Amino acid sequence: KRWVVQHWVKNSKTGNVEVKISCSLRTGQIVKERPALRIKIDREGRTIQPNLRGFSSQGANKPFKKVIDVSSDDPHRTGMAPISFVRQVLAVCLYPELLEENTLPLDVRQRAKRLLGVCSGGSVGSYSTATSGLPLVKKSIADFIMKRDNGIFLGILLLVLHLMASGTGVTQTGVLTPVPCPHTLPMLTDMSGVKLVPYQLKEEAGWTVELEELQQALATARGDCEPRAIYISNPGNPTGHVQDRKTMERVIRFAAAEGLVLLAEEVNQDSVYGQGKYFISYKKVLFEMGKKYAEKVELISLHSISSGPMGECGLRGGYMEVLNIDPAVCKYLRNIQLTSSPAVISQLALEVMVNPPTPGDLSYKTYARVSHKQAFIAERNCCSPHEFQMLGLQADVFYCQKLLEEEGVCLGAGCENGQDDQNHHIR
Repeated sequence: KRWVVQHWVKNSKTGNVEVKISCSLRTGQIVKERPALRIKIDREGRTIQPNLRGFSSQGANKPFKKVIDVSSDDPHRTGMAPISFVRQVLAVCLYPELLEENTLPLDVRQRAKRLLGVCSGGSVGSYSTATSGLPLVKKSIADFIMKRDNGIFLGILLLVLHLMASGTGVTQTGVLTPVPCPHTLPMLTDMSGVKLVPYQLKEEAGWTVELEELQQALATARGDCEPRAIYISNPGNPTGHVQDRKTMERVIRFAAAEGLVLLAEEVNQDSVYGQGKYFISYKKVLFEMGKKYAEKVELISLHSISSGPMGECGLRGGYMEVLNIDPAVCKYLRNIQLTSSPAVISQLALEVMVNPPTPGDLSYKTYARVSHKQAFIAERNCCSPHEFQMLGLQADVFYCQKLLEEEGVCLGAGCENGQDDQNHHIR
């Protein structure tokens, strides 16, 4: 096991709380100095609300009644209401007496009864009947994938992704990772002992993945580590960019030529915005490229209940599909699950996500209306560049702080996601 100690200090000049070191107790090696810019904003967001209730102990009234946090990739934290069908089904599963409650829609009670039927003893409090997931849940996921990808389903279903790092120095495992990337990803790669190999997304073209950037990143990394995988987020996190088929085919050919495992994070596939945009899975494109690639490229695709319309981050459920991975590795992936029992409630929520109400079901109209709400982006003019420079802050951090102070909206600064150029962004 690897234990990590983080030392938190407050900068007396800027007020930022920073992570100064992250130290592995296994090796004693200092991993990285990494600023935690969101900590200051988060903490400030949590202290404004008590002040509002007392109309500010510092003598300044706020023009808002509560803080709205849209920085954390947590839809429910922003105030988005849970989907009623999901919560109703889970409520009945947790309290089966509700099966007799006629005020609940019939399809809700029928789904809950079906799910309880696959739980040991008819209770969500029992252990999962299979370490890799309940058979009914796995079948629903397989049906979902077959429908999405026009009848293609292969591989292994696991609810936990366990990445094993190996080597040190030039033999250390490297993973090509987009910039900007999810703000938690660099910390996770540090903690797991994997070398992050950044490749820059092209902002001018809408945050596209460019083959030249991939090739340059790979060439730069060799001699410093051993790149073994490429991480792709589609739709992009945090950019929202939806990749087209030609881009995906180029990425697949690149992975095949360089012998890289393709890690396709597709958790936002139900959150596609923009005229003419639509989601295609990497697995679907891979199989439509013919046997030369379909039987060669190693692919791990990921999906979860934390993002998109469901946004059930706290339930911690997801799946991965594994294709063309060495049989010995697949056996190992199965074995690491033998000592664990995945949470039953998370699995049931996952089943509802991949098997939602359909036209004709009593809950369909409500479900469809709630799950297809559009997102809107508000524009706001910022302050003078000299203002944030005098305070020693980056522009996007200062913008987030001012918006929090003046409007009660907590955003994420783009520099958290690895973007480091003359442009500044918010998430």
